[in-house]
Amino acid sequence: MHRRLHSAWLLALALVGCKHVPTEQERRGAELRYEIGLQAQAAGNVQEAYKEMEKSLALDPEYPEAHNAMAILLHIAFNRPEEAIRHYKLALEYRPGFSEAKTNLANVYLSQARYDEAIKLYEASLNDMLYPTPFIAQGNLGWALYKKGETERALQNIKASVTTNPGFCMGYKNLGVIYDETGNVSDACRYFGRYREACPDVADAYLREGACQVRQGKLEEARQSFTACEAKAKSQVLKDDCHRLLEAL
Repeated sequence: MHRRLHSAWLLALALVGCKHVPTEQERRGAELRYEIGLQAQAAGNVQEAYKEMEKSLALDPEYPEAHNAMAILLHIAFNRPEEAIRHYKLALEYRPGFSEAKTNLANVYLSQARYDEAIKLYEASLNDMLYPTPFIAQGNLGWALYKKGETERALQNIKASVTTNPGFCMGYKNLGVIYDETGNVSDACRYFGRYREACPDVADAYLREGACQVRQGKLEEARQSFTACEAKAKSQVLKDDCHRLLEAL
């Protein structure tokens, strides 16, 4: 009797400790659902993308790329940062060197004003020699430093990010904002101009450059900027803002 109870106890322990290991077919299915989800996300269908990532993770719960993609949707599309954090942490648990997930998790912390946690993760990503988009981590590191009050280090990092990638729109925008907020109108206008040159289809770039030109007394240049802003604006709110500033001239 004692031996049978002991065997039953061992069997129970073994069953508790077991977890399903995805088959090769399930892994391939998870990858397929992940790819379909990425396509849906790129097309702007975030609900469909979310459903596909759910299906991917149901087939392979330890698929780090799917956790990262799911977290991006939760953070950016659905504004559910705590759930996004959970998925980013799972992505990093299953793939500790996943620098894209580190940067994305840092972005959530940055949005929550958890600057020290964000900075630590951005720096970890920058230490990865194989990370394909270090300019994103460096630019966002600079912004986190600025929000923390370290303006000089912030400027150094953001300038390094646009040196690495001269087409990095957000870097130029943030440099303009920092110089504007610290009272350096000349440099603010210069970097808003670089923002517009790098991102000629972004209405916000024309809006910011135009507002800066008004402060410099360059009213004709500002008029051209606000006109371009109104023409390129995709949202009615931004279009109305550009039109209002144009009329005010």
